[in-house]
Amino acid sequence: MHTRGMIPVGRRLRVLQLDPNANTPPYDRALCAALAAAGCDVTLATSRFLYERLPAPRGYRLDERFFRVAGSGAARQIGLTGRPSARRALKAAEYPLNWLTLLADLRRHPADVVHIQWSFEPRLDARLGPLIRRRGVPLVYTVHNLAPHDAPPAVAARYERLFRRADGLVVHSERSAAALRDRWGIAPDRIAVVPHGPLLLDTPPLPRAEARRQLGLPPDAELILFAGLIEPYKGLADLIEAFALVAPERPSARLVVAGKPNEPFGPYRQRLEAHGLLDRAIFDLAFLPESRLAAYLSAADLLVLPYRETTASGMLFSARGVACPVVATATGDLPEVIADGESGLLAPPGQPVELAAAISRLLADPDLAARLGLAGQQAAATSESWAVAAERLTTFYRRLVGGG
Repeated sequence: MHTRGMIPVGRRLRVLQLDPNANTPPYDRALCAALAAAGCDVTLATSRFLYERLPAPRGYRLDERFFRVAGSGAARQIGLTGRPSARRALKAAEYPLNWLTLLADLRRHPADVVHIQWSFEPRLDARLGPLIRRRGVPLVYTVHNLAPHDAPPAVAARYERLFRRADGLVVHSERSAAALRDRWGIAPDRIAVVPHGPLLLDTPPLPRAEARRQLGLPPDAELILFAGLIEPYKGLADLIEAFALVAPERPSARLVVAGKPNEPFGPYRQRLEAHGLLDRAIFDLAFLPESRLAAYLSAADLLVLPYRETTASGMLFSARGVACPVVATATGDLPEVIADGESGLLAPPGQPVELAAAISRLLADPDLAARLGLAGQQAAATSESWAVAAERLTTFYRRLVGGG
């Protein structure tokens, strides 16, 4: 662990946050705003987010230095944004140069802590990160996922090497902290458990009827929502099987699938058609800007997170921001965040029968659903708030730099 010495009295803690690929802009910006409000001098170094306009920085600096060529108008004009493999290759060529300019700027404008939220290329980061540490600046990573989803062992091992070299690791649950200690032998004093914090705070929830009107959803249906990027680990196939069990009992129930597919979507349509339920499903298969996601969460009777495996879930914290009731599977960090029967309902992963029972329970008891949604929102405003996250992080940062 690096100890560079105490921060001079009266000087703000200088924190450089990195999310090179803009993997989680809402999370990054909410965290940076909270750190700034807690008295830190914060810069977020990232890339321009291509999908929507985001709120202006609140109290921190925004430096969109990464992937300027790949995100440029010229790249869009020649069609790179629609060719993922070509865009990825261009980013791979840019990334080392982005890092070199970042290191040069750190000489002119030193930071007390460098905190990386997501690694774009763990092998390169593992080599360049020590250049920061040699200057006595602690290097911190947030372990959003213990291993990338569906990653082969060789790729997972790259992240393990990267995390082992960090001065500090941030996780969102005691379960993830225990996994780092037990699986990788990370010393407990190098780990900080910090709440995720609610999302969609800049987008107020809509009245249910208004949200349904804006989205063109049936006003009187019972809406079961699956939202976010569509990937195999998220268990949409299990939700479809659960919906097939719920549908005969709830004639007005509709399954709403809203989000961008990162896999072929045809098999999901085929399963719904095989159950005779394609006409009771509603699809919005595109990236959801924050305002549209908030509208779906406001319109839904409940959100279902049928993950087969996960670490955390940004969608859960989006739902909590607008008091949307949640049914989730008891995998990863979710059982630690959701108190079953108090702030949500849990079902075993990969068990459509039990998932269907939890969905039916909430549809049959709107008062219970409302209580669970409000309890989740209350947790997001207190024990899981961004203020709590910033307080824990600044304490961790100061310990890493020798400030007590």
